Amino acid sequence: MHADTLSGRAALAQAFALQQSGRLDEAEAAYANVLASDPANAAALTNAGALALARSDVAVAVARFQRATELAPKQAFAYNNLGFALIRAGRDAEALAELERAVTLQPDYAQAHNNRGIALVRLARRAEAIQAFERALAIEPSYTEAAINLGEQANRDGQPARAAAAFDRALVCQPENIHAKTGRAFSLALTGDLAQARRSLERVVATHPNAANAWQALGAVLNWTWQHEAAEAAFRRVVELDAGNADAQFGIASTLLARGQFDDGWAAFERRPDAGRDRGIAFAQIPAWDGSFLEGTLVVYGEQGFGDVVQFARFLKAARDRVGGLLLLLDNYHAPLGPLLAQAAGVDRVINNCQALPTATVAARVSLMSLPHRLRITGESIRGTPRYLSPPADRRASWRPRLAPLGRPRVGIAWSVFARDDQRFVTQHKSVPAEILMPLVAMREASFVTLQPGAAGDPSPFASRVFDVRAELADFGDTAALIDELDLIITADTAVAHIAGALGKPVWMLDRFNTCWRWRLAADTSPWYPTLRIFRQDRFGDWSGPAKRLREAFAAWVAAPRPE
Repeated sequence: MHADTLSGRAALAQAFALQQSGRLDEAEAAYANVLASDPANAAALTNAGALALARSDVAVAVARFQRATELAPKQAFAYNNLGFALIRAGRDAEALAELERAVTLQPDYAQAHNNRGIALVRLARRAEAIQAFERALAIEPSYTEAAINLGEQANRDGQPARAAAAFDRALVCQPENIHAKTGRAFSLALTGDLAQARRSLERVVATHPNAANAWQALGAVLNWTWQHEAAEAAFRRVVELDAGNADAQFGIASTLLARGQFDDGWAAFERRPDAGRDRGIAFAQIPAWDGSFLEGTLVVYGEQGFGDVVQFARFLKAARDRVGGLLLLLDNYHAPLGPLLAQAAGVDRVINNCQALPTATVAARVSLMSLPHRLRITGESIRGTPRYLSPPADRRASWRPRLAPLGRPRVGIAWSVFARDDQRFVTQHKSVPAEILMPLVAMREASFVTLQPGAAGDPSPFASRVFDVRAELADFGDTAALIDELDLIITADTAVAHIAGALGKPVWMLDRFNTCWRWRLAADTSPWYPTLRIFRQDRFGDWSGPAKRLREAFAAWVAAPRPE
């Protein structure tokens, strides 16, 4: 064996020893020396790549691991390392490709399956991610990280039993693992056992007062049980520990707004991430609007869900009164709202493509969700006229002959929610079992129309009794025009409720116990929509109470005399 080979191994061993002892800067210099004399040293590249990740030098780590895969193209661990580094770099699609290579080369590589799951989560492919974590656990049953990852995704997917089993597996291996304890408690909350979930989380934060994720979960559970002050305190503790935590900032805002503390609530709401920053550099360089009078044109852009945009569209007129012109940007996800909101007071023009925005002539930009803060909206300000939107006139004209054969009264129904975010449990909590509406639909005293979003050809549980026009609803202009021709809307907490309220139509909303902040200001009414009546759960997840009250109210409604 040559002397230079021996010295190279000694130098590599010394670099590794420095790395293991935490002397990272010295280790980096040592690896640099090894690689300078032997650039094709795969072991040095692998260790030095791990060191670069530890020093948060992700670009260097990616480059080193990339070179290692070139030198060892048949080694699964090289692709796993590169995939993990690419995840750290935010290059998730590339990471997935490398991790696919790793599990192809070595199908029983548990760590690669776990990392593949992480990449899939970041790519919003949660069902596949869950399968990847389960595969990692099948290979290595005591793989705690994979168990926790599986539990967290199962919770988000609204599968608390699956989540609980995963967290229990992690706790067998690591009984004091904070993430596993927190996730296990939250799975209890998702089943409706809010009291036990709260007690479990309080024990976690009592013994681990710096566990931000446990405080966040505790804040959510407290908020679900209407303990707003305690929830606010929990969320504020999260912010103390993690100032950039957007979920905690939103939690603080929701607890304040739920109590009608609008000044502080809107200010807290402003600490959420700016959705406009994802629309490109040219857009981001437009100055933010502070609410002051402006001679030029203001661009207001959509943010969050369809219902949020419809709710906050009431403020467009007040914004327009302060500026020379107002463009409403509804692109990508929000584009289907364009035909409806083009009719909103204060809107000069709707633009559905950010690239078509005349950025050179736009003086300022603001999110629609920021208008309450910029305009200093108070509790009294939201108690406006019952109708602030109108459907496109031509759409109404097209619906009238279609609905003519239906007898009156005409009732629109929507029972399921298709949430925009990746927390499917919210979708499940807000959606209403179709069986609740069955007794109403069976009554012959009214005609029913499906307003339920869905693809053409989706089966309807009310096929024999409900006029199903879902295939004809091209956008929310159509939905609004159809709603405007009906006498009553019965719906889950979805965009349909907001549109009906904005049109001033009578709307009955079936609401979950752990309701959104916007519906908490009164027991069964809302200042946001004077024509709204709320039928809320008395207990978490239990629809029997609101179902009974709904049947009684509907029987009285159909029996009431109506003007000819």
